[in-house]
Amino acid sequence: MYKAVIFDMDGVLIKSEEFYFERRMEFFKKIGVKPDSTDIKDYIGASNKEVWQHLVADEKKRTNIKKTYLKYQKSHVIDYLDYVDKDVYKVISFLQSNKIKMILASAGERIEIERMLIECHLKKYFDIVLSGEEVANNKPAPDIYLKAVDESGVDKEKCVVIEDSPIGIEAAKKAGLLVWAIKTNIDQTGADKILSNMREIIMNMNLLT
Repeated sequence: MYKAVIFDMDGVLIKSEEFYFERRMEFFKKIGVKPDSTDIKDYIGASNKEVWQHLVADEKKRTNIKKTYLKYQKSHVIDYLDYVDKDVYKVISFLQSNKIKMILASAGERIEIERMLIECHLKKYFDIVLSGEEVANNKPAPDIYLKAVDESGVDKEKCVVIEDSPIGIEAAKKAGLLVWAIKTNIDQTGADKILSNMREIIMNMNLLT
């Protein structure tokens, strides 16, 4: 019987990856600069630091452009409620009713994680919330998942991670954890199981064994 489920945020709870990508590309188009990568696969699951390394390889140029982007971002804010996975509420209600600990472990910024939880009315469901900003090494390093397990007090063998990106899957596997990936069109071969949708989490929990 699993005792804890550790969720990634973007691409799992929130289908936001395409929004973020399009916002970045529109910004670069507006300022007349070609980003160093225009492949969305380079950005899925990446930390903010890695995102900007993909966008602008030159560090000095990157620093200047990033300052301008932060202003642009404030006027082009994602409405998380528009992007929340439609099955999230059913899944987390089921887990809570079965006394399964729920942990959110996102590579993203704490301020955005907290905003999402509030806007989507999810804060009350999570026992632990972790940001990649709070560990020495962000995904694909295992730090955030090791911290999640440690704080949960649950044995690794009784935890399952829900991810979507190769970077997140790699981080969870390095931490020695079971990983289920919500199916996308990117490489998820590192996952232990690929689920067609969030509802299949319930089907695979094996609560009666």
